[in-house]
Amino acid sequence: MTKIAAVSGANGFLGAHLVRKLLAEGWHVRVLLRKGSDDANLQGLPVEVRRGDLTNEPFLAAALAGTDWFFHLAALYTQDPARRSEMYRVNTDWTRQILQAAASAGCQRIVHTSTIGVIGQPRHGLANETTPYNLDEQASDYVKSKYRGEQAALALADAGAPIVVVNPCAPVGAFDRTPTVTGQRIVQVLQRRVPSFPPGGINFVPARDVATGMFLAAERGHIGQRYILGHREGNFLLADFLAMLATTGGVRLRPPGSGWRVRMRRWLHGRPTAGPRGSAPLRLTANPAKAIRELQMPQSDLHEAFTEAVTWFCQQGIAQKIQNRHGPMAHHSG
Repeated sequence: MTKIAAVSGANGFLGAHLVRKLLAEGWHVRVLLRKGSDDANLQGLPVEVRRGDLTNEPFLAAALAGTDWFFHLAALYTQDPARRSEMYRVNTDWTRQILQAAASAGCQRIVHTSTIGVIGQPRHGLANETTPYNLDEQASDYVKSKYRGEQAALALADAGAPIVVVNPCAPVGAFDRTPTVTGQRIVQVLQRRVPSFPPGGINFVPARDVATGMFLAAERGHIGQRYILGHREGNFLLADFLAMLATTGGVRLRPPGSGWRVRMRRWLHGRPTAGPRGSAPLRLTANPAKAIRELQMPQSDLHEAFTEAVTWFCQQGIAQKIQNRHGPMAHHSG
C-alpha cells in the first residue's frame, strides 16, 4: 500500500523540494494550502491538494486523516510591526495546535521545521544542537516566535508525540519565489550590490539536501531530537559568498573593507560586537555533524546549488533587471 505524507507549506521554497523528494520515493503527497495561495511551485506534480484554514480543526482533522507522516513547514515571516502578534500566533500558537492535531490523527512521524536562527551561538567554535539558546537580547520577533514554536514541538514530543525537529541552515537552489533572505542576498549580488551579511558568517546548504534531510529525519530521526540541516563546508564569510557568486553568477564584487575586517577579528577573538535588539544575527554558522552522522544527510556540491539558484533567478526575470540597470552580465569589480 502506498504511504501518505501530508505537507503544510508545500508551495514554499523548501516545501517544493520536499514534495519532489517524497514523490521520487514513491509516496502519495497531500499538500495543505491556504485558499488562494500561490501553487506555482507545485504545477504539474501529481499531488493531492487540500485547501483550507490550518487553524480550522475539522479541516485539519480531515486533511490529516490516514496520513503516515506529516511535515510542518508553514510559517509566517514578516517585518511589518502591525503583523507582529499574527506572526507569534502562526509560528507559536498555531504550530502547537497543528502538531497536536497531527499526533491525534495518528501520524507515525511528524517533522517540525524550525530554523538555524533559534540555535544558540557559542562564544568560540561552531554551534550545534546542544548549544543553549542565548539570543533573546538581539533576536527578531520572527526568531522568538520560531523558538517558542520549537519549544512547543519538543514539549509535545516529551509528552509522547512522535515529533522530530529540523533546523535548516541557509538553503540554496531553485523554486525560491519570494525570495527568502538567502535568495535576496544572491539577487543583490547579481544586481551588483553587496548584501547585508552577518560578520561571523552563514552556513549555506543545497535546498535539495535539506529536503532529503527532512525525509531522513522522518525515516531515521530520534523522537524529541533536533537536527541541524547544513553543509560541513558551507560556513561562508562574506568574502566566500561573493567568491562563490563570482564563479556561478559572473559578478565580481569586493567585500567591505576595514569595518568588516574589524568585526571579523572580534569574532575570532571571542569579542562579538552586539547588535541592537531585533537586528540581524551576528552569525548563522553551524556544525551539521549530527544530521550527517545519524541521518546520513547528503552533502551535495555547493557550487552546483548556487548555479541552480542563479539560473532560477535569471529565468524568473532577474537577468532582465540586471541588463536594464547595468547592461549585459559580466565580471565586475566594485
